[in-house]
Amino acid sequence: LQKLLHLLQSTDDPLIQEQVLITLGNSAAFSVNHDIIRNLDGLSIIGRMLSDCTPRVKEKALNALNNLSMNIKNQKEIQVYIMQVCKDIESASLNSDLQLAGLRLLTNMSVTSDYHHMMINSIPCFLHLLSEGNERTQIQALKVLVNLSANPAMTRHILQARV
Repeated sequence: LQKLLHLLQSTDDPLIQEQVLITLGNSAAFSVNHDIIRNLDGLSIIGRMLSDCTPRVKEKALNALNNLSMNIKNQKEIQVYIMQVCKDIESASLNSDLQLAGLRLLTNMSVTSDYHHMMINSIPCFLHLLSEGNERTQIQALKVLVNLSANPAMTRHILQARV
């Protein structure tokens, strides 16, 4: 894992970055690796890939962060990317893999109410995706909205959202 993270930091080749992120994402599917990747500063290394202009690299980084977000300690570090992920979801092509990857990450990050306040401005986007997206996009947007709606503090924001 340490060598993969080093390789990810040291290359500008999007094809290599994509393959490394896929491998890290697969490794992150096993909870035993969550702490290891976090302790190797992997969350910030992977998170920096969200600034990449290549949609496939961003998508793979989101997938890796999604798998890593099943850990409360990791969520505390991943939360710094929530607003950027929201912006990426809004600017991504409708029904794209990038948009779906962002929604999946937000679904995990919204299971508890800790980070709901960071998603308030994107509620109109989630509602738009619910009405305009394909079935896969609608399901992912609905999961985020259901998680947000479980928090009474979000009721007013959801009901007042302009779509």
